[in-house]
Amino acid sequence: MAKSSRRVQIAAAALELFDERGYYGAGMGDVAKAVGMGTSSLYNHYSSKQEILAEIAVGVMEDLLRINATRLAGVEGPTARLRESMCAHVEFHANQRQAVRVVNKEIDSLEEPSRSVVTQLRRDYVARWETILKEGVEQGVFQVENLRIACWSIIDMGIGVSAWFSPEGPLSAEDLGGMYARLALRQLGVEG
Repeated sequence: MAKSSRRVQIAAAALELFDERGYYGAGMGDVAKAVGMGTSSLYNHYSSKQEILAEIAVGVMEDLLRINATRLAGVEGPTARLRESMCAHVEFHANQRQAVRVVNKEIDSLEEPSRSVVTQLRRDYVARWETILKEGVEQGVFQVENLRIACWSIIDMGIGVSAWFSPEGPLSAEDLGGMYARLALRQLGVEG
């Protein structure tokens, strides 16, 4: 079922407030005011601030996994798969920077079962990267001292884009994705 346009407005306003003030610094009254409605009316759309945060966090992680899967469809070989994964990863973190910042900053604010859902989605995402790196190491294409650390290093590299990227800057999200892919491959011992 598609979300109503009012729910979309409410979630967008909450996202903005969570990014500016943090989850605990923004109340339902603040969200209601931001969308021009009374607080009691807000509860017709969301039962709690927690529900809004959970919807944002789960949605972001599901989108990231979906985009990754789409970009990797039909791509063969660890080098090409790493390149596409990094491009998609950086582009996502550049284009969804506010949502990414909120999810990363507020994951500990999530209550159960939402926290476990988001944590498992993160594990699923990391597992995809670990599979690519492991395949590359087994084929002698990637050189890594520690598979898990190499994986986290590459993922963290892309996450950082959400802190500073601007669409008005000199590079597009796509250009940046390509640059980061080349950097990640060099980090794994692949030149050219």
